[in-house]
Amino acid sequence: MKLIDQEWIAAHVHHRNVEGHKKTFGHVLVIAGSEGKAGAAILCARAALHSGCGMVTAMIPKIAVEVLLKEQPELMYLPEGDMSDIDLSKFDAIAIGPGMGFSDQVKRNLKYLLSHFTGPVVIDADALSIVAEESLLLKSNQIVTPHPGEFARLQGFDYDPMQRVEQAHTFIEKQAAVLVLKGAQTIVGYKGEELLQNATGNDGMATAGSGDVLTGIIVSLCAQGYDVYTAAAIGVYLHGLAGDMAIHEISKASLVASDIIYYLGKTRLID
Repeated sequence: MKLIDQEWIAAHVHHRNVEGHKKTFGHVLVIAGSEGKAGAAILCARAALHSGCGMVTAMIPKIAVEVLLKEQPELMYLPEGDMSDIDLSKFDAIAIGPGMGFSDQVKRNLKYLLSHFTGPVVIDADALSIVAEESLLLKSNQIVTPHPGEFARLQGFDYDPMQRVEQAHTFIEKQAAVLVLKGAQTIVGYKGEELLQNATGNDGMATAGSGDVLTGIIVSLCAQGYDVYTAAAIGVYLHGLAGDMAIHEISKASLVASDIIYYLGKTRLID
């Protein structure tokens, strides 16, 4: 198993186009949030914007719009609705799941997206639970980002931390999607590619919203033109690096997901 370290990153990160404009760096759609969990959508969308893509649109509940614009006025938004009414072709990559709930409309939207959008899709949180419950087919343009509990539901049997690598191998042999198995030393796997293990991150990042931030980072990298496997690997490294930089100035115990977004700008990793 290969380590995602400074050497690996240096070989895979491409520098930004100095003559680029906002469309050069991609347009992300974030589908997230519900009553009581609007913060997940805001964290994911803000992380995407702060990870280098040119534009981010968030499809969020109406209750979250005012807070969204106050937190990050550069973000665009769409009201919750039927996914089939949206022109998906204008988006370069889509993230779906953080805090979005399990309504019938949400389930219809997820199924429509997975069957109609051919660009990169990052599937996280509630969307992962729906994928498992409905036995939805995963495709090679998709990235799943489960924590151990979600991974157990996806693979259909208990997660065994002592067999973590073996279970990751089994999953990617059966499924077409990229796997990002979260936890200490996050694992990234994709059929036909080397299994990777992340070298950054710390236990202070085990906090609410940290996964939403990771989803935003990965989908942003996809929109910027990285393939799904490389975007996932760079994303977990960048996420962990920002968290590691944060604890040089604040304690692990006080670290929150918003801090990770703040320190993304200090990494300068993808400039």
